[in-house]
Amino acid sequence: MSAASRGRVQDLWESRGGAGFYDRLVGAGDRVRDHVPDLALGGLFRDFYGVVSRLDLVGGETVLDLACGPGTLTRHLADAVGPDGLVIGADLSPAMLTRAARALTAPNTVVVRADAMALPLRDACLDAVCASLLLHLVPDLDTALAQLRRVLRPGGRLAVAVPAHGRGPFRLLTEVLARGGQARLFGRGELADALVRHGFVRVATRWDAVMQVVDAAAPGAAPPRG
Repeated sequence: MSAASRGRVQDLWESRGGAGFYDRLVGAGDRVRDHVPDLALGGLFRDFYGVVSRLDLVGGETVLDLACGPGTLTRHLADAVGPDGLVIGADLSPAMLTRAARALTAPNTVVVRADAMALPLRDACLDAVCASLLLHLVPDLDTALAQLRRVLRPGGRLAVAVPAHGRGPFRLLTEVLARGGQARLFGRGELADALVRHGFVRVATRWDAVMQVVDAAAPGAAPPRG
């Protein structure tokens, strides 16, 4: 592991083999998400992949898919914003971005290499951000959340997913896996509390075991439609 490494999981995603494995994994989940029974975490699957509805996209928005990986969620976001919108797929891993660039052929998508700790975007330029399976790998959570708030317009929406501690007998297993991969696990309500601390509003946790799926809005959010 190099001195600049951010942990074994990030190192894996930086490799061609790791990027290929991740591509197959998230692609398979996307294909079966509507067929997984609720008792087998089907609701979690649908919420994880259902970022379009969670971000309340109607068309014409500018959206950042941060930690876009091979572009699985980016494609859904691009379909939702339509020809008048723009989706930026950003990732730290060149191997992931290579796959994303091949998969994302729509003219309303661009792919860039970016670090969540210092996003190369101006202030208040985005209507929405998807940050799935990112925040457990950043070296400093507060810096990353401050960056997300900075680039979102007032009322801009945020959809986040992170791995969390398992419950009961699964807690030890998840902790062992996290230590081995040098990744963070979030405790119950921990991410929601951090978002509130950074000024986010309308913070709502959909899942809080094995994975936390959390949605929020930047300050200045209008009341929800309907």
